[in-house]
Amino acid sequence: MSEEQSSRRKFIKLFGLSAGATLTSVSGMAAFIDQTEIRKLNPEQREFMIRYGKWMDEFTELIKIQKTDPNGLEINKRIIALTEKVEKLRPQLEAYMTDKTFALIYKESIKRVTAEI
Repeated sequence: MSEEQSSRRKFIKLFGLSAGATLTSVSGMAAFIDQTEIRKLNPEQREFMIRYGKWMDEFTELIKIQKTDPNGLEINKRIIALTEKVEKLRPQLEAYMTDKTFALIYKESIKRVTAEI
């Protein structure tokens, strides 16, 4: 099993979500965040992180493809579409970022995406 899959499963377990849910995580996230803190997220915040995690997975994969084919018109169009999609989430994200626990989890997930890109 790859490092990414292992980390994802750990993250899902920490959230107490079903095994079928998909959410990205950072390697070693448990070292940064106490499990009791993660469980303090409300259901809406958890649902948002699931949606945002799926977006991050797709975006990361497209960026990896773009690195091998920077002139790929179809990939570039998909990246633009994903960027527009995430812009629609901005007001909700800004509201959730006022919660310190949510903000910490979000920032750690962004670190993972940044490292992969």
